[in-house]
Amino acid sequence: MKAMLPAALMLLTVACGGVKPVTVDFHLPVLESGTFLDSFYRQGWEQLRQGDSEAAYRSFQNSVAPLDKKQAAFGYVFMARRKYSAASEQFARALESNPANLEAGTGRAMILEFEGRTAEAFCAYGGLLLQAPDDAWIKLKYESIRSDATQAHLLEAEQAKGRDDGRYLRALEQASFYSPDMTAITLQIAEHYYAEGDLQRSLPRYEAVLEKEPHNEAVLLKLAAIYEKKEKLDLAIVTLDRLLALKPGDPFLESEKKRVRDRFQEVTLPEKFKRIFFKTEVNREELAALVGYYFDRYIEMDRSPEIITDIDGSFAREQIIKTVTAGILRARPDHTFARFVTPDRSRFAVTLQALIDYLRQKGHTLRFTPLTPAPVIADLSPLHKEFQAISSLINSQVLALDDRGNFNPTSPVSPADVIYALKKILNAIEN
Repeated sequence: MKAMLPAALMLLTVACGGVKPVTVDFHLPVLESGTFLDSFYRQGWEQLRQGDSEAAYRSFQNSVAPLDKKQAAFGYVFMARRKYSAASEQFARALESNPANLEAGTGRAMILEFEGRTAEAFCAYGGLLLQAPDDAWIKLKYESIRSDATQAHLLEAEQAKGRDDGRYLRALEQASFYSPDMTAITLQIAEHYYAEGDLQRSLPRYEAVLEKEPHNEAVLLKLAAIYEKKEKLDLAIVTLDRLLALKPGDPFLESEKKRVRDRFQEVTLPEKFKRIFFKTEVNREELAALVGYYFDRYIEMDRSPEIITDIDGSFAREQIIKTVTAGILRARPDHTFARFVTPDRSRFAVTLQALIDYLRQKGHTLRFTPLTPAPVIADLSPLHKEFQAISSLINSQVLALDDRGNFNPTSPVSPADVIYALKKILNAIEN
C-alpha cells in the first residue's frame, strides 16, 4: 500500500491542481471531537468550507491522518470540483479500508442522490442512520427522501387507480419501499397478491404488517394459512400459538393447531428438533439447531471444524459444529458447549449480531429499516457490555421492546422469539 500511495497522490495532484475557488453547496461532515486528527487535516476541511479545494488538497496531502480518512477527504475535494466519478472512487477505497468511515459513507450517499439514484441513496442514508442514529443531518436527509418519494408514489397510485392495475400496484410497492411503517399500504399490497393466489409475494407483506401490528388477528390467521400451504408447518404452529395467546382456549384455533401439529409430526426431522416448537424457552443446543436449520444454505464449513467435547449424542451436533466454527455461537475455552444452558435475551442478541456480521463477511448485503427516532431502552444502561449490539438490533427492528420500552435482557427466549428474529434477518438478505 505504501509503495502505491505516491502514485495515487500524483494522480490526485494532476486532477486537482490549478483549480479556481469553488462554492461548496453540499454537506461537509463535522469532525468528531475526541478523535486525534492533525492540524493539516483540520485545516484542509476549513479550506474546503471556504471553497479553496486546491489548498484543501495540499493540506490533506500533508496530513498524517489514517489512509481511509485522507481518501474520504480527497473524495470531498473531488465533489467540490463536480468530479463525481473520481469522488466515488475515493469513497469506495476509504470504505474498503474502513467500512465504518462515516465521512466516506455520507459522501457516497450524497453522490447517489446527486446522480438521481434515489432508491440507492435512500438505502445508503438508512445504513448510515443505523450507524449514527444521533446524526441530525443524516436523519433529516433520510426522512426528506422518504417523505418526498412516498408522497410522489402515492400520488401516482391514485392517478392509476382503476385505470392501470399494473402501474397502480408498482406505485404502491414503491411507496411501501420508502415507508414500510405505513402498514395500510403494505396490507393493501398483501391482500392484492393473496386474492390473485400469489402466496410468494403476499407472505412477506403480511409478515411486515405483523411486525407493526403484532396483535392483528386477521393477519395472523392469514399467515398461519399461508405457512401451511407452503409447507412451513413450524411457522404455522408458532403463528397459531400467537393467536391462542390472544384468544386462549378458542376451539377453532385449538383444532387448527392440533391438525397442523399432526402434519408436522410427519416431517422428516429429529423428534427433539420438532419438540422445540412446543416449548416455552430454548437452550443453547436448540438455538444452534434453529440457526443452523434456517441458515443452512448460508453457513459454510470453509475451515477445519471446531473441536467440541460435550456434544456427542446431541440431535443438533452438526448445527452446533457449524455455528461455532463460523463464530456465530461460541464454545468455552475448555472446548465445551454447555448445550443445556438457557441463554437470556442479552446473549441471544450477541448471537444475532454475530450471525449478521458473518453474513456480511461472506459478501451478503442486508437491508434493515431503521427506526426514527431511535428508541430509548428503558431497562438497559449504555454501560451494559452488550448495549451496542442490543441497541443496533432494536433500531434495525430485528428485536423489539415490550409495551413499556423494556428489553428484559435477563429473560429467556422462546422458540417464537428466535424464529421471528431469524426470519427478519433472512428477509433482509438481498443477495
